[in-house]
Amino acid sequence: FKRLHPSSKFEGSGIGLAICRKIATKHGGYIFADSTPGKGSVFSVAIPKEHVPVHSAQPA
Repeated sequence: FKRLHPSSKFEGSGIGLAICRKIATKHGGYIFADSTPGKGSVFSVAIPKEHVPVHSAQPA
C-alpha cells in the first residue's frame, strides 16, 4: 500500500478503500467508482448473492 498524497494534505491513513477492496474480492465481488471532477466520487461495492434453497438450509 502506498499513499497517493501526503498525510498533511488529506486526513486519514488512506488504507480504508484498500481494506474494502480486499473484503469484496474475498467474497467474489469488486469495488467500482464513478467520479466527477470538482464534484466528488461515488464508490460502490458489488458482492454476489449466493443462492441457498430454503429446504436445504440448516437451522441456526
